Amino acid sequence: MQAVEHGVEEPGVGILLTYKGPSVDDGTMDVYSAAANMVAFSDYVVAATKHLYGDVEVKAEVRAFQQGSFETDLLFHVVGLGATVLTATPDVQGVLKTVKESVNLFKFLRGKSPEKVEHTDQSNNVTVTNVNGNVIVVQTESLSLVLDEKAGRAAEKFIGEALSRPGVEQIQIKSGSEEVASAKQDEAQFFHVIPQETPIVEQTVRMGLTIQEPNFKDGFGNKWTMWDGSTSLQFAMEDQSFIDRIDNGEPFRKGDVLICDVRVVQSRMGSKLRMERTILKVHEHQAGLEQSVMVLPHAN
Repeated sequence: MQAVEHGVEEPGVGILLTYKGPSVDDGTMDVYSAAANMVAFSDYVVAATKHLYGDVEVKAEVRAFQQGSFETDLLFHVVGLGATVLTATPDVQGVLKTVKESVNLFKFLRGKSPEKVEHTDQSNNVTVTNVNGNVIVVQTESLSLVLDEKAGRAAEKFIGEALSRPGVEQIQIKSGSEEVASAKQDEAQFFHVIPQETPIVEQTVRMGLTIQEPNFKDGFGNKWTMWDGSTSLQFAMEDQSFIDRIDNGEPFRKGDVLICDVRVVQSRMGSKLRMERTILKVHEHQAGLEQSVMVLPHAN
């Protein structure tokens, strides 16, 4: 691996990907599959670098190829405003750590979306909970890499699909004599794109909302259109006790103001962000001004 900053090269070390198993030992591993895996592996390491350092131009070159293994040499070049705009200068160990954590995180999640993601302190780490309730702490960039659709496709190619082929039992990623990460045949199913929604931020706030368009259809959590003082937004209504009060005759008008607890959840699916707003509890119902009473539909 090499770093280039303002035209100065610094020597580094390559990253070696090795496949193990009978089809590798006897030389029957498909050469076309090996070439595709080589490209996918390079794409994955490049993606790890970009998640770490952002505005960095990265080139991946295969330096050596042997039976069942190949070594990738990366060349960094700082673009834009230069190294002064980066949080850190690109380095080998930072990339290796991200690759190691991300491969382990794929296995930890077992192919499923995280159940919960929390920023627990002021560091760059996040606490990730999987569907079984187990917890792991990783750097934010490692999680972002696992949730990156392009990186997920690359991991599926050089790990998931490769380990699903007969006679390929293990992959190993090394740098020098140090093992960075590995995966076995029975873990192949965990390496694929994880497009499910992942919560990023969740908070509950108390706020006033003006009713614009209520929704009394059967079911829990119907979307109401509310005015928050600047924008019309949809909120899921989950305060059943408030709905019951309305059903039992509490005066209710369009333009009324509700003082309520609202849960706001921002989540991510691939590269897209989504915001969900839910009214959890109505603390106060204030009558609007000069509005006619609404006629509410009632179930038979």
